[in-house]
Amino acid sequence: MNTALHYYGVPNELVRWLVEQGLDVNIENYYGRSPLYVQSTGGRDTVKLLFELGADMEKPDRYGNRPLHTAASFFRADTVRFLVENGANIHVENDMKQTPLESSLAVCRNADISKMAEISIILLEAGAKITSDMIESVKRIGEEFEFHRDNFNKNYLSEADAGLKKLYTLFDVAPIAKRQMHDGVSPIIVTDESWEKQYEVLWQLLVPSSGAAQTVQGEVVRITGRIRDELYRNGGANWDRNYRKMLDALLMHFSSGTPLSEHELSETKKLTSSIHAKGDDDEQITDRLCELAVLWVSKNPNPILLNKLNYDR
Repeated sequence: MNTALHYYGVPNELVRWLVEQGLDVNIENYYGRSPLYVQSTGGRDTVKLLFELGADMEKPDRYGNRPLHTAASFFRADTVRFLVENGANIHVENDMKQTPLESSLAVCRNADISKMAEISIILLEAGAKITSDMIESVKRIGEEFEFHRDNFNKNYLSEADAGLKKLYTLFDVAPIAKRQMHDGVSPIIVTDESWEKQYEVLWQLLVPSSGAAQTVQGEVVRITGRIRDELYRNGGANWDRNYRKMLDALLMHFSSGTPLSEHELSETKKLTSSIHAKGDDDEQITDRLCELAVLWVSKNPNPILLNKLNYDR
């Protein structure tokens, strides 16, 4: 439960009055979060008023996060600056052993890059130490951005690009190469490496930022990756009939062009039939389907245009 002090948009006059009437300025909600903590997620000036009224900026929630953690992780640069200027501990760790800068980098996505760069400057100039986890996060941020660059909102592209370059400089990370997509015409070459590495290369080459692939080769890679991600990372929370249709399409694609062997097609049918949203062995099954996708692409190097789909995942 929240008090009035926790709600976004609470008038400053009401905040003052409630505290004057005896409401504890550090009162916790159900999650052990103080009003200052919650208001830090919204980046409002209420943060400044609560601090003026005696709010404890080092009061953690039940997960060890301080207001500086949440301000940084919600990319509220002005709030981060205010908290730091008023003595917030930039080195304090939450229960995951993350400092505010580490936790912010760990959750940064494409739309947050420019603010992430600004927050990084604030915290690093205040004395935050760079860790290997931060460097890995910056690499991951760069990889995700380059994968989705073509579909990124063009109105904010230059801003995000500048922010990403700043992150590379601040954390001494070599810039991630811009993604080179397949042209849809040239033969698709599967390199002589482990199937896992081959799959990763094919994903980068053939799978678009969103929507279906241009070719059947790209779609078998995309289908197997989407199925694996939904079951392994998301626990099947969004599983619906579209995923089942994708599995049916996968078997159809494996039977087309230069098909997989009868044994491999039989195996594919057995594997796809055994998949369900809460399956215990889905990771092993989906890994094998990814491997079979690589095998089919290697047998079919000439691009095959993908026809209309009956699913929308």
